[in-house]
Amino acid sequence: MNLLPLGTAARSLFALHDPPAVPARRARAAVLCNPGSAELIYAHRALRHLALRLSRGGMHVVRFDYFGTGDSGGDESAVTLEGMQRDVRAAIEAVRDISGAGRVDLLGLRLGANVAALVAEADSGIGSLVLWDALEHPAIPARHPGRVLRLVTEPAIPEGEAVQVRGPRCWEEPAAVTGALPVAAYQQIEAWLA
Repeated sequence: MNLLPLGTAARSLFALHDPPAVPARRARAAVLCNPGSAELIYAHRALRHLALRLSRGGMHVVRFDYFGTGDSGGDESAVTLEGMQRDVRAAIEAVRDISGAGRVDLLGLRLGANVAALVAEADSGIGSLVLWDALEHPAIPARHPGRVLRLVTEPAIPEGEAVQVRGPRCWEEPAAVTGALPVAAYQQIEAWLA
């Protein structure tokens, strides 16, 4: 894991890069879009473990804090949906430069899933898109050329297009206290991205 300078002097972002632990046949890269707000506190460990698992599978993985959240610059009053999308695009650009990958997979949890769907709508260089327990049921980006996996921990989507996984909701306090990791979700994501 390496600290990754991301953003600008006026909009500095705390970011980490997990390089691939094993050489891959082709350059692969992913950006993890965290849930932001208080849910990030509880989801941090689960997202860190997901990044490690993906890097062990041969991917470059970038995770970061949105401007005004976590260890990034700014304060909470600076957080906007447009700003979050800008931060995701900065992370995508950085991981493309580091990895040489043409396509970048986006994995979003809760609010991060909604942000990832919005970014994928505007970026044709997004590969697979993982929407993990999105806050709302985002429309699949019409112009998105890659595959989309919707993960839910409860049957919240009536159309049946989501993969339901059993296990702890990593963004809730009880999971953080017990240290439980959402292994079933990890397995679904890894299989989808393979």
